[in-house]
Amino acid sequence: MESLIGGLLSILHASFAPEVCPGGWAWATSALGAVLGLLPTAGLALVALVRMRVGSRYGGGSGFALGGLGVASAGLVPLAVFVTVGQIFANAADGIATPGIRLRSVQVETCFVGTQSTYLGRGSVLEAFGPGDPVNFGVAALLLGLVPLVTALFVAGQARLVLRRGPSWPSKFFWLPVLGLAVATVGVPAGTAEHLWVGMLVGAFAGMVVAALIPVPSRDAVRRSLAPARPDPHRPTPTPTPTPTPPSSARSASQPYAGFQETNSPTPLKDRLAQRFAERRAEPPVVPGQRPETGVTNTGPASGPVHLAAHPGAVPPPGRGPVPSRTNVIPPSGPVGPGGIPAPFPTGSGPVHGGPPRFRLIRRIGEGGFGRVWLAHDARLGHTVAIKAAHAPDAETEERIRREAAALAAVRHPNCVRIHDLVQARSDPGLAELDGLVIVMEHVEGVSLGQLVREQGVLDDVAAARVWSGVAGALAAAHQKGVLHRDIKPSNIIVDRAGRPHLIDFGIARRTGDATMTMTGFVLGTPDYLAPEVAAGKKASPESDAWQLAATVSYALTGYPPRGGHADAVSGLRAAASGAKLTHLPRKTAHSSLLKAALRMIPTKRPDLMSTHRALDDWLRRAGVPVDGPVSPDLVRR
Repeated sequence: MESLIGGLLSILHASFAPEVCPGGWAWATSALGAVLGLLPTAGLALVALVRMRVGSRYGGGSGFALGGLGVASAGLVPLAVFVTVGQIFANAADGIATPGIRLRSVQVETCFVGTQSTYLGRGSVLEAFGPGDPVNFGVAALLLGLVPLVTALFVAGQARLVLRRGPSWPSKFFWLPVLGLAVATVGVPAGTAEHLWVGMLVGAFAGMVVAALIPVPSRDAVRRSLAPARPDPHRPTPTPTPTPTPPSSARSASQPYAGFQETNSPTPLKDRLAQRFAERRAEPPVVPGQRPETGVTNTGPASGPVHLAAHPGAVPPPGRGPVPSRTNVIPPSGPVGPGGIPAPFPTGSGPVHGGPPRFRLIRRIGEGGFGRVWLAHDARLGHTVAIKAAHAPDAETEERIRREAAALAAVRHPNCVRIHDLVQARSDPGLAELDGLVIVMEHVEGVSLGQLVREQGVLDDVAAARVWSGVAGALAAAHQKGVLHRDIKPSNIIVDRAGRPHLIDFGIARRTGDATMTMTGFVLGTPDYLAPEVAAGKKASPESDAWQLAATVSYALTGYPPRGGHADAVSGLRAAASGAKLTHLPRKTAHSSLLKAALRMIPTKRPDLMSTHRALDDWLRRAGVPVDGPVSPDLVRR
């Protein structure tokens, strides 16, 4: 090691070191320090290359490799050079020659520092901080205290430049070793350490320029680097054990909002709000390493998201109660048939008891406050469907079912769940365990947008544009038929196995008697994604649906609702009604200006959904990617 470093010092002395004060060997030592200052930059460049590789990840062995690379390039290698150079000059001061270095040239006196060997090889760093000589103490504090600190700051700046668009935790493996180097070299001769640190400062500053020139990886590459490793397909997957849902009378801390009631409320409105949103749960933020339950997601029940079932018969885990959802249905214009159903919509007449059943119930796939959703096989259509039925149907409930089916049956859009039929349960033997009118709708198999973000991380700009554009088109088609969704959120957008987003859960009022869905004093929708004017008590509108969709896209880009999370539904509602500041919008996205426009406080200043749809499609074309591509290629492969 000494001969290698000695040869390098000789080359630097002969090539770059002028014979001026404080001497050629001192300048050669500073030049060697500049080389050391560029070592962290080289390590960070390797990290950038790793991030650009397809399928590279920070987790597991790759994480240890990145950490080891930083410790080695910024700590271990410089430490070895510091110790070796100090030993070379200490030997020269004792008259011991080192291969590659002419001893006589090191022992030449230069200006006021004396001989080079004594200047560079006598007195340790620790001794330089002795209180006996104030001048030496001041020089040591500057060159051996402040200079290492500034060098570490430059290395940290390099790391932040190289690691932008991704997690910053690998940067600490580069700048922390630099600080540790200052402590680990207290036994090195002070003159050698001073010149090496000055050179490292210059090299680290030059490394900032180099780091700024390193290209930034694409957002898709960063997303792949953060994605968890795919499981081994040959490894058996354990079957989860179903966990029974606790009865409502024995709710515990797992359901913190159950039965929530404000006390001493000055107005009845707050009490009603508390009851209305008691069992709502906000979309959870992205937690690194958290992988929720997976399975098949279907079109949601009349109110509340579908609980994911890993196998037939599985029930929702504790603490994940149904989330009430609400839809405002405006009677469509045009010819209307018997019972309020548009003429083109089928009447739903089916076989009477005793005839061959049209439907065969397979399993229950979701349950909400209004009713249940079943997966069933439809012999007439020849494929599986989702059947939505009310818990306790009555005349008013059935009227709302007719109105929802009548409105949605006319909506035809590839990103909106389709309504196939409306039938009486008693008309088909296969529906014997159900009662009243049931809606036969498209069965969408996939995962919710919220689950997709929690499993695979936030979306990149391309994926977010495809979600936003597709659902905006579906909402615009629904608005043309007089239908307002009113509860757009990540759990109500399903990404199917082909990677296409679908808008689901145009729910029905949970309360009997709430036939118009406009009861005074009640505000409908999930608070964290509720438009401010609706939270303040005004009627919902297409503009409020557009606000909720933009808030959902913001969640997909950040992992948080735009106003952040809230401890309970009432505080979330108050924040929405007061127009609280949007603190969690994405900072770096190509859709920033469109998001800010769609989330404006004044509804009339928001872009309409068709304009948003066209703008996003144009952006995708300019980006050179297919407009109708999958939201998540990983989901398609899986």
